[in-house]
Amino acid sequence: MRDCPEELDFISLFECILLKKDQNESFLYDESTFTFTSEMNRFEVKISPFYNFFSLSVKDLEDDEIFYYSLESVTKIEIMNDNKESKAIRLFIDQGIDRFIIMIMDLVFRPKFKVVLKEVSDS
Repeated sequence: MRDCPEELDFISLFECILLKKDQNESFLYDESTFTFTSEMNRFEVKISPFYNFFSLSVKDLEDDEIFYYSLESVTKIEIMNDNKESKAIRLFIDQGIDRFIIMIMDLVFRPKFKVVLKEVSDS
């Protein structure tokens, strides 16, 4: 990823400690998993900045899957909101189809889970 928040930024955003795949590797080169809950959902976020990887699994409190997405072409992650009332990130996704088109995915975790996917021109 060209641009990715630091490990501590994600810990603050998700309000949980990450689980690293390799404890000896730095955040940039490792796969990190963040598992947390809201009033209505359980979330599992996996991030591997060096490999442009991001996945999100959302389940209800009875463990029924509501949403799952796995991306291997995330070029940038931005934290849009990180406060008590609102938690949200923005993913920039390179589709490789047309260098002038970018996919942007906004993920809102709080107050209520929401996904917004936009295709925008990069010109």
